[in-house]
Amino acid sequence: MLAIAVLSISLSLSISTAYAQEPPTDTASISLTPVIKKSEIKAGNTNSDKIVVINDGTTAYTFTVYSRPFSVKNEQYNLQFETATANSDLYQWITFSKTSYTLKPGERVDVPYTIHVPATAAPGGHYGIIFAETVAEPGSTDSVLRKKRIGSIITTNVDGDIIQKGDLIESIANFWQSIPPLTVSNRIQNTGNTDFSATILTSVKDIFGGEKYRESKDYIVYPGTVRNAAFTWNQSPWFGFFKINQTVTILDKSTDTTHYALVAPRWFIIVLILAIVTSAGYTLLRRKRR
Repeated sequence: MLAIAVLSISLSLSISTAYAQEPPTDTASISLTPVIKKSEIKAGNTNSDKIVVINDGTTAYTFTVYSRPFSVKNEQYNLQFETATANSDLYQWITFSKTSYTLKPGERVDVPYTIHVPATAAPGGHYGIIFAETVAEPGSTDSVLRKKRIGSIITTNVDGDIIQKGDLIESIANFWQSIPPLTVSNRIQNTGNTDFSATILTSVKDIFGGEKYRESKDYIVYPGTVRNAAFTWNQSPWFGFFKINQTVTILDKSTDTTHYALVAPRWFIIVLILAIVTSAGYTLLRRKRR
């Protein structure tokens, strides 16, 4: 089971990977900070930093640290940590002075690491992830009952010809949406060589012009990708006619869009069609009688 939380502008990440069903008596808990770390390093240079791993449970455990590629696939931005891409090579540049630690409940420990940027590294964004993963103590029966891991995304901009370029490809909203939540999709493309943050301001109004919901949200868009930055109004009613105004800001360029959406169950549409057909038939019948 892989649970991933992607939070706000920084695409903050907290990962918990279970290799077996969690027993109710499992009181081990592991967390870390920061969940994302950004830096700028010149080609051929090194940079030393750290993550902090915290045991916020009631069970002692040993954990190991290691680095993996970090990239996204498809427009829904499903995260992947095994497949290396052109700019997910940062994990190969990370070294640790120590890879195994033991924490008692309530303890925390600094985990230092160093990034060694090759002299031949391409300019732009490079991405990786550092995992901290619990391991069972040999021969122990009261240690961690399942493996867990959490991750810190590491991003580095290598100096040189940095290109930030992106566009809003299209904004899509179905006019009829049969069940809540109300949704709008914005497809944002990054054609540069480093990531950027896109901001989407959304205002939803009812048929009388009253604002029912407002939201501003940031989305990280990685180089060479298209992201479906979907707006979702989770508390939208099961029935209503709405006007959705959005301002999509990409690299200081803003685009305004307007959509209209009817949220109504299928039975309502069927009843409406039957009412229209019945009314039309009744009108024709009256005309014939005249």
